[in-house]
Amino acid sequence: MKAKAKKPSSDLPANPRDTLRSRLRNRKILKRVLGVVLGLDIMLGGLIIYLLFLHVPYFNLQHVDVTGARRLSKDEVVEISEVCSGVNLLTVDLNQIALKLRRHPWIRSASVYRRFPGQMIIEIDERTPRAILASGKLFYADDQGELFTRVLPDDSVDYPLFTGISPEDLKERPAEVQELVRTGFNLLDLIERAASDVDPAEVSEVRLNLDEGLSVLTSYGKLIVFGKEDHETKLFRLGRLKRFLTQRGEWNNAHIINLDFEDRALVRSDKSRVQG
Repeated sequence: MKAKAKKPSSDLPANPRDTLRSRLRNRKILKRVLGVVLGLDIMLGGLIIYLLFLHVPYFNLQHVDVTGARRLSKDEVVEISEVCSGVNLLTVDLNQIALKLRRHPWIRSASVYRRFPGQMIIEIDERTPRAILASGKLFYADDQGELFTRVLPDDSVDYPLFTGISPEDLKERPAEVQELVRTGFNLLDLIERAASDVDPAEVSEVRLNLDEGLSVLTSYGKLIVFGKEDHETKLFRLGRLKRFLTQRGEWNNAHIINLDFEDRALVRSDKSRVQG
């Protein structure tokens, strides 16, 4: 009879390599579990500390510093920010406060900071009026030519007056209006710097025309047409024209001087038309 083959015993020792892999896998799993538990502990501890800080008077707002305010008072800036005294600084949204401040027409930009204990710093950059634009209503224009707010009854009107723009122009062509206002500022700067024959103190208003450019009306009723460009050259030509008309005794009678020509000027007076 043939001998029966023996079945392999299940009690044989496992492969050493399989045992090592199993141990390494278990260690990785254990490390991950410990990492998760440790992370949860840290988050929970941080949350507990944060909740404790919310009730510590050390972090309550006690003082607000405001810098950059000229027209607006400190109290007005704080009121615009809607920050309440005693609020916990850790709960304050600084970006939201800065956004509220920038919505005010007189504030160009704003930044807000915390300084512990109990202090908030608000830095603002106010708009500075450069002129007043009359267009149905009166508006302040800043140095960028942007119309930022209405002129109220008690507001100062001691600024150059710009006219000639209709409410329809403001609504339909705002970018062109802003650019022409900036061009008007450049012309006023040229008049002041160049010691030209136009006295800056005698400028009554600057008339704007989106299609034809700029004209200056003096306090003596003289209208000087400059057009859209090359204003420095036209101011030089105005000086020569003034000397020419003064020699002929006609300068004071010249009411309209149109310099918006390439090689000449057109002068209208009570008595005649003069080309120079």
